[in-house]
Order: sequence, then structure tokens, then C-alpha cells
Amino acid sequence: MISNYGPDSPLTLVRNPYFRQWSFAAQPAGYPNVIQIVRVDDPRKRLSAVAAGRADLVDFSFDGLSHRSLAIRYPARVHSGLKLSTTFLFLNTRQPPFTSLKARQAVNYAIDRRQIIQLLHLGSPGQATPTCQVLPPGFPGYQPDCPYTAGAKDGTWHGPDMAKAVRLAHESGTTHVPVTVWIDKGFGGQALGSYLVGILKDLGYRANMRIVSDGKTFAMASNSRNKVQLGLSGWLVIIPSASDLFLPVLSCRSFYQDPARTNNVAEFCDPHTDRLVSQARAAQQADPAAARKLWAQADRAVTDQAPWVPLFNESGLWFVSARVHNSQESPYYDGPLLDQMWVR
Repeated sequence: MISNYGPDSPLTLVRNPYFRQWSFAAQPAGYPNVIQIVRVDDPRKRLSAVAAGRADLVDFSFDGLSHRSLAIRYPARVHSGLKLSTTFLFLNTRQPPFTSLKARQAVNYAIDRRQIIQLLHLGSPGQATPTCQVLPPGFPGYQPDCPYTAGAKDGTWHGPDMAKAVRLAHESGTTHVPVTVWIDKGFGGQALGSYLVGILKDLGYRANMRIVSDGKTFAMASNSRNKVQLGLSGWLVIIPSASDLFLPVLSCRSFYQDPARTNNVAEFCDPHTDRLVSQARAAQQADPAAARKLWAQADRAVTDQAPWVPLFNESGLWFVSARVHNSQESPYYDGPLLDQMWVR
């Protein structure tokens, strides 16, 4: 429970004397007597404090630094855990040029997912894995599927296929359409925007970018009246359920229920996919094996329709001191389980 907190003081948690473990699986009893969370704005100072043992844990998932050397120097003290999320470019299926399936597929073939990972400073070992599909690994129904790649079609993304991308863009007959790329200032900013504009120009489009304050891209795209064509977004679910990926962001209902406030920023509606999702949800309890097959079919159906350019699945990364043991992460709560660690 909270024992101390203020604007200029650390957050201090202590044991709750009224807590009793009722289920180890639901909520096991914790080990630490005190957990203190201190705000340090400089990411390098945070890392040096943990390296020297003055602090015990730092989460560096989003500090914008490369930590490859840290992982090499302290391999047993850098931990990662898969997040239940997919980061993607949305392509507005109701705005030209992305009303055309071939135009959407062209962008999927053209994007270099590894380069975007580097531009977003997610290059630490194990932090981000390229993907071409909606479902992250580990989800019910996940089957590796990546049609938008050079080289072998073995479910893995190997690299962009620019020749095929250019051919599809020209076959779509949409290359005369101007495209505006929306980018949040703190999520890639100028570097990412310039890369995406360059790719679109290589495909034959008249592209430009609009850099906005953090969160503005999604806020604008969630209102269909703003006609946002393309932007960077992501979706993190609370539980490992495929329905939490499809229903809120890729179903007909998620758009038509309120087009002025929708999470379905691609404005995607495919009745066939909706039927697969509905069948999978119905089968989930009685026949999980059949449900997994249906989720895989729904995932493949969306991948083929290409309302997104799925980019990567991201892992959280944190660094612990030499005295920390039993380091675990919960993907549902987006971080390490502080109460399950102990120090020695």
C-alpha cells in the first residue's frame, strides 16, 4: 500500500497488513517489505545507478537509447518480456489511394521494418521483432504468416520487395494521389516521417508529412471527418485474447458505431473477417482447437486485405542490479512484477 507520495518525493509502497494470499495463481504474496520508485529524468543516470547498485531496477523500454553494449556486458541482468501488442502503420481504407487493395499491398511490400525499428531506437537485442500480421506470437491462433517479404514465404519477414511494391502501386492506378503522412513528434518524428515520405515517393505518390504533438495522430485519425490517410499507431491488449485485437480496431462495428470516435483508424470493415471472428468467439469455450483455427483464418484475412502495415511486436526491457533475483514480467500490466522480486 502507499505510505508516501508527493510531487517532489519518491513513491513509497509498504506491506499491507490486511493482505492475505487467497490464491497463489491470482495474486501471490510479495517478497519486498518496501518498494520505492524514484523519478530520474536523465536515462543515463538511471542506468548508472542500477549498474553501481545504488538502485535495483530501471525500465528502459522507451528511453530512446541503444542498449546493445549493456546487454553484452550484463547478459544476466538485462531482462525482456513479450508485450501483447502490435505496432503498425494504418492505411485509411476509405481515403484514396488506400481504397485500392493493391495500393495498400504495395506499401506493405515496400516498408523496411528493421529500418523503422532502428529509427524508433528499438534496436536493443530482443526488443522488437518484425511482423506482417495482426496477432502477436503466443496468442491463441497465432501462425507465422508474412506474404509481404522478399525471399522465401516461410512466415518470417526477410526484407522489403521494392520491385513488387512499385509494380503493384502502378497497377493500382493511384500514383497521382497526394498522400500526407501523420507522425507524432515524440514517436519517430522527422526521421521516421522523412523515411515514409521517401518510400511513398519511390512508389510514385506525391507525398508529404505532417508532424504533430504526441497523441495527435491517433486523435485526428479517430474522427473519420479528418480524412487522415496514413499514420503510425499500435494496439496493446490487457489479456491474451485475439478478440481484443480484432473487435475494437478491425471490425465493422468498431467503425460504424461511432465514426467520429473510433479506434478503427484504418476504417476497415470486412464482413467475412467479422464472421470468422464471431465464429471463433463462439467456439472458444466449447472447442478451443477449432477456435484457434478460426483466429488464424481471421488473422490471415486481415493480413491479405492490408488495412495495416504491421511493423513489429515489442518486448519490454529492464535492467536490474546484481542483488536482484526472481525477475519476472507480466505482459498484462506492462512491466516487471516488482512484488515478486527479492534482493540479497
